[in-house]
Amino acid sequence: MSNTEAEHIATPVITQPATETPGTYPMSKEGRRQAIILLLGVASIGVFPLWSLITILDGGITGVEWVSSLLMLGILIVAPLVAWTLLEEANARIVTDEKGITYSTLGGISLKYGWADIAGFKDTGRKGRLARFFLGDDDSENDKWNKIEESARAVKAGDDGEIPTEDEPDTMLLTLRKETATQIANPMVRFLHKQAHGDALPIYGGLENRKALLGEISSRINA
Repeated sequence: MSNTEAEHIATPVITQPATETPGTYPMSKEGRRQAIILLLGVASIGVFPLWSLITILDGGITGVEWVSSLLMLGILIVAPLVAWTLLEEANARIVTDEKGITYSTLGGISLKYGWADIAGFKDTGRKGRLARFFLGDDDSENDKWNKIEESARAVKAGDDGEIPTEDEPDTMLLTLRKETATQIANPMVRFLHKQAHGDALPIYGGLENRKALLGEISSRINA
């Protein structure tokens, strides 16, 4: 065997690392970690009402204990719905192209929105309705999200506008001109998704390259 042939055989094959397709915005590791931490918090919150309800039922319900029982039961019903909201967020992925946006997550959810179907940003970045039950909501966020939308528009115009960076920005919602949750075949999954986000499209704070996504959305819907 010649030296040339030996060198050819010994040459390693170098493969390029896989990268995300342009226009693909998955949940970041940090965003997923935050969602899981909140999920564990919801699980711990659910243990207290369960134990309290067992204790109340064991001793017999009398007087004001009816009120406590109903409260504990309400928390037990809501907690799994909040847990779904966080699981959906942790597994979310948004893909954009010339036709529109595709939002996909666990449970077989894959919702397609044409750019013409998106009316614009809501005034306030809000958590899901059930998440706000546990985690609270602050209407003072209005000004912050208005500034974010203005900065996204500045990106379109080629200005130096910067979207404020935060450790854990809240979810922004895009209002839609028509309901698309009917694309979800499973009725239970469709119910859970609508309880979490209504008829809006969530843009989670933990998405990778979220600034670029906001800029793209703004340029598309304001074109």
